[in-house]
Amino acid sequence: MKGVLLVNTGSPKTCGRKDVKFFIRSMLSDPYVMTVPDWFRPILVNGIIIPLRQFSSTAHYRLIWNHKYKDSPLLYHAKDLARKLETLTEMPVEVAMRYGQPDTTLALERLIAKNNRLHEVIVLPLFPQYAESSYKTVIDEVGKQFFKRPYPFRLKFIEPYFNHPAYISSLAKSIEPHIKDGFDKIVFSFHSLPISHVEKGWRKGKEFDYVYQTKETVLLLTKELNIDYRKTRLTYHSAMGSNWLNPDLDEIVKELAEEGHKKILVVAPGFAADNLETLYDINLKTKQLFIKHGGAELTYIPCLNSEDYWVESVVKIIS
Repeated sequence: MKGVLLVNTGSPKTCGRKDVKFFIRSMLSDPYVMTVPDWFRPILVNGIIIPLRQFSSTAHYRLIWNHKYKDSPLLYHAKDLARKLETLTEMPVEVAMRYGQPDTTLALERLIAKNNRLHEVIVLPLFPQYAESSYKTVIDEVGKQFFKRPYPFRLKFIEPYFNHPAYISSLAKSIEPHIKDGFDKIVFSFHSLPISHVEKGWRKGKEFDYVYQTKETVLLLTKELNIDYRKTRLTYHSAMGSNWLNPDLDEIVKELAEEGHKKILVVAPGFAADNLETLYDINLKTKQLFIKHGGAELTYIPCLNSEDYWVESVVKIIS
């Protein structure tokens, strides 16, 4: 019998300041995320970043929180995806978060509770493109917790699926309804990374090359949708410094508005589920920026979340 473990970054337990603060500290304490000397990391995180970000981040989480289900959108969609996947495959499926709850140990224990005769657990990190701060840190953490106990099953890790036909097909289905009415530009935006991370991956080859993988995803998508590449832009968002990947999403959106483009679409193919960066940073803040500089309509196209066609695609990816 096989089981499935879906893993994503995570979110605060609630949108209260205490939980937001705890989540920020957990994530930024990861050396794969905050690549500074070990002795300096706690000083930077606890002494500078958290005091500056805890109040604004809390306010932003409150704006996008799913109060009906008392979960962040990211966690709600992860649970919904797991439920649908379990129904479709008849395999036990659980969700783990790299930071926060449910953690890897709890998720593995829940899988055993569902079926104590598991011989293999398929681990799907919900990151289409490879990056040390997303895919690798999840793989390392799951492996670390797995070897702490004598689990009766083996693990099978699914590689990044940036060019998988099922993933591209699902993305195309999510975008198709929005391009029928016409648009001036469609912007594909991915999370920015430090240049040092990017160069490290590039030296290892295409399977670790984040920029290559983002470009390949966009190339395959434009072909699938038959979109003229001249109507597209590839950007990166959420940079935390000058030595990070660009062009920056907000700068390009501002530029498009000032050039006279009135109707643009924005997609974030690097995320499997909507989160603070898509629902607040893009759908609220970037949209306001576009209109402020002369644009008329910015449509943010939601992530795949737990759409039925995405569930079917996940089955193909893990198979």
